[in-house]
Amino acid sequence: MQKQLEGRLSHARKELDDIRIEKEYRLGISLPAVVSKRDYLLKLSAGSLPLGVNKRLSFPELQIKPDDCIAVTGPNGSGKSTLIRHIVGSLNVPKNCLTYIPQEIDARGSQELMARIRDIPRDKLGILMTIVSRLGSRPQRLLDSSQPSPGETRKLMLALGMAYAPHIIVMDEPTNHMDLPSIECLEDALSDCPCSLILVSHDKHFLGKLAKKYWSIHKDSSSEDTFVLSIRYQAE
Repeated sequence: MQKQLEGRLSHARKELDDIRIEKEYRLGISLPAVVSKRDYLLKLSAGSLPLGVNKRLSFPELQIKPDDCIAVTGPNGSGKSTLIRHIVGSLNVPKNCLTYIPQEIDARGSQELMARIRDIPRDKLGILMTIVSRLGSRPQRLLDSSQPSPGETRKLMLALGMAYAPHIIVMDEPTNHMDLPSIECLEDALSDCPCSLILVSHDKHFLGKLAKKYWSIHKDSSSEDTFVLSIRYQAE
């Protein structure tokens, strides 16, 4: 029995050596995002967006620079996700230089993500596993999962996007479905990220660690059916 176990162990080690992917798990690793060389990633004229029946979100001229870290705040139903989708479609960056993580990812989207990850080149997979590790999860456990949890799916989406060195990361409610240790890992990872960030969240502590500019949405005092976006440079 001992010889059989030793044989199995030797075989397993050989298989592991054959598929081993080089990765680093040290703290302080630089994330593979880059600062765009363009002057602006977004220049959007003032306008408004419909928010369903008889409601609108009005916004001033919006600009995003390559190193901006922007928090988008406001009450539920005020148009934050609608605004983000509009911005994502208007950005002046190549598609492969944008990492966008929506507020909700359904089961089908999660399965498609896993299929895409399993098909990426080995060098990119190594980078992805390093980022997942830094985000507080065990990479191999996630890669072996057929249906990762919502929080793990968000980590994998972020890691996959960052593996291709984005110019901007857009996350809608990034701390949803994450426990406190995972949120702290995400804060640390994003704080070292050199590219532009847009973060939609109700978590004031999380935003306070990262944001330099705030796009705050509130109700228009003169109209019950209109929300207004204002720009400020510090948290309330």
